[in-house]
Amino acid sequence: MLLSGVVPAVIVLTLRTKLPETLRWFVAKGKLEDAKKTFEKITGRAPSEVHVQGLSQKTSFSELIFSPYKKRLFFTSSSWFLVDIAVYGIGLLAPTFIHELYGANAPPVKYELAYATLYLVGATGYLIALLSVDSLGRKTLQLAGFLVMGVVLLFAAVFSKTLSLALFVTLLSTAYVAQNAGPNTTTWIYPVELFPTRIRGTGHGFAATIGKVGAVVGVFALPYLQGFGESYMLSFVSFSCFLGALITAFFGVETKKQSLEVVSEIFKSFYEQISKMALNIVRAAKELRTLASNMNDADQIYPRIKQIEHQNDELVHEVFTKLNRSFAAPFEQNEISSLTKSMDDVIDMIHAAAIRIKLYEIRNEDKAISEFSENIYECATLIYQAIEQLPNIRGENTIHEICIKINENENLCDTLLNQSVASLFRNSDPVKIIKLKEVYEYLEIVTDKCEDVADVLRDLLVKYS
Repeated sequence: MLLSGVVPAVIVLTLRTKLPETLRWFVAKGKLEDAKKTFEKITGRAPSEVHVQGLSQKTSFSELIFSPYKKRLFFTSSSWFLVDIAVYGIGLLAPTFIHELYGANAPPVKYELAYATLYLVGATGYLIALLSVDSLGRKTLQLAGFLVMGVVLLFAAVFSKTLSLALFVTLLSTAYVAQNAGPNTTTWIYPVELFPTRIRGTGHGFAATIGKVGAVVGVFALPYLQGFGESYMLSFVSFSCFLGALITAFFGVETKKQSLEVVSEIFKSFYEQISKMALNIVRAAKELRTLASNMNDADQIYPRIKQIEHQNDELVHEVFTKLNRSFAAPFEQNEISSLTKSMDDVIDMIHAAAIRIKLYEIRNEDKAISEFSENIYECATLIYQAIEQLPNIRGENTIHEICIKINENENLCDTLLNQSVASLFRNSDPVKIIKLKEVYEYLEIVTDKCEDVADVLRDLLVKYS
């Protein structure tokens, strides 16, 4: 009979050996080639260096403790601790209660019938959780479960001396249903959902460990309290359940019908700044296009580009200040950092090209500059369209197609640069050659930076879609 428990373990272990390790595990062990091969096998494309570097970042436990996620860590750990006091404590001591109520001379079949009733009725709690976890929600189930357990066990404690066997089994069955429909299920779900990928394993592991401490308390402390009487023991478990309800009410987060990225605060803290930066790219590119067709007005147009560049720098400062003060981010810290920097580089290069047009006093309209500015404006518009779709990264979106168009525009500008520079050297004015060649190169760099943004977006699409 005891050996039957080995069968599911062997099946799970066999299936697990057929699964590839995670990319983070490969990178942590220095097996970069294996990580790249696994990535290519799953996605059909090679990972970028930014992606691999992001996976190589180590996670320390202090990073979890001293971050805004510490409240979530407290919530998941304390909830698990408190419910395990009841799960393991009452689960182990219920047979003792039943034996006392039946009497020592009762036939074994009566005990077995009582146990079967408890566990079969209690199992319906899991079915309730399965059917309602995304309608009623995790927080509602956990809060209601703790409260029902607390009330039922408190009633059992107060009337422990006069309880009939039928009433006791009914109360305990109710507690089991509430337990399994609520905290005994949700305490497993919450740690997976409330922490972002990079610290999910650490957060879940810590919460599970604290939960097992609760199990130890339930197994060893409750028999001690039982020595003073069942009412003391039941009152202690009831108090634990009410405390769990209180913690859930104040610290619980409702995560029903939300993706892991949204739940772990992806897109919440930084999306406003990212969207404003994308809009600034469009504004700067539009001013550059205006400058390309009205270069005599450079003294009036350039200050507007400079102002946009300064506004964008302020947004970048806001993002990095938040990153330094908070662990919560859309994606993970390295990813939001890469996206912010690549977007800022686009505007910096637009500004660099514009100031050279002004300083070098290029006043005559130039066909190559006009073509570059049109391509840059198209890339900027595409970037804005992609950023607007980031909140829907797990749903239907056209981010991949947009990134391909940006790449095509960058290739066109590579060709345009080569042709324009070749054409320049047919000119006999060396000063003009030097001036225009540098402006052309900076304009082409703008499209390179747009392609960098597209690369970051593609990595995010692969990871989170």
